[in-house]
Amino acid sequence: MKGRSEKNDRTGREDAAAERAAALIREKSSAGRLVSESEIISLLEEERRKCPDSLFTRLPDENEDVHRLSGAGSHFYYSSRHMTEIYARLLLLKLEGPLRLIAETVRRNSCACRRPVPLDLFTQPPFNLTRQEVLDSLAEMSRTEGWEDIAVASTSASVVFLYSRAHLETGHAEMLAEWLDVGQVQNP
Repeated sequence: MKGRSEKNDRTGREDAAAERAAALIREKSSAGRLVSESEIISLLEEERRKCPDSLFTRLPDENEDVHRLSGAGSHFYYSSRHMTEIYARLLLLKLEGPLRLIAETVRRNSCACRRPVPLDLFTQPPFNLTRQEVLDSLAEMSRTEGWEDIAVASTSASVVFLYSRAHLETGHAEMLAEWLDVGQVQNP
């Protein structure tokens, strides 16, 4: 009998920890933030609860709105009640630094949407980089292996667009940039 009581007590503590962790994920997601495993562990330790080994497996399994992403040296969680997967992945890319953020955004747009993106996109929310940070990142990419597919196209109005040569041919990217910047406005 004693063994069953201890097991029920442990299961109850684990359930409470899982519920508190899920609540934290929902709270942070509603504020536009991801939650790392280390934040969850810290929260549970502050509340004097031991973080059960099974917690990080249970969270997405038992809460259909809780999802796990891996990157930036950790696992992160978000709630789809408050945040889309694309936005959560963008936040994760921000944690990995401006080069990765810019390159993966450009690659995704070039591949999935078949379009270049204006450089100034990265100076606006949710990216919030300065124009100089974007230019410095592009300069670093041009000198670093693994980023050589990221290219620049300028329009007749001198607006700079970025695209991935792995997903868009140069002439097509230049034509699309011109259309997005100049042609669309002049041809309603």
